[in-house]
Amino acid sequence: MKLCFCILSILHLYLSSSSSGDPLQWWRQNAGQFQTLAPLARRFLTPPPSSVPSERVFSTVGAIYQDRRSSLTGSKAEMLCFLYYNLPLLNWQY
Repeated sequence: MKLCFCILSILHLYLSSSSSGDPLQWWRQNAGQFQTLAPLARRFLTPPPSSVPSERVFSTVGAIYQDRRSSLTGSKAEMLCFLYYNLPLLNWQY
């Protein structure tokens, strides 16, 4: 119960603070005040160190859009790509 109150108070303090401008600069200045949230902000606000994930997505989409599937719509290809990457996370066996 005490941990829950601590997390809620940190979130309330963060949400009540003013944040305008560059989010990375704001987190640099306020990291000491939000020591629990700062590592999460650093992880999710910074770009990936390489372009490998985006190249992997293009490769997968290229495999989905083959000559035999030239009439495949964009929304269906998007669904197939989503399933391709997320079904293994659910330990889906096919």
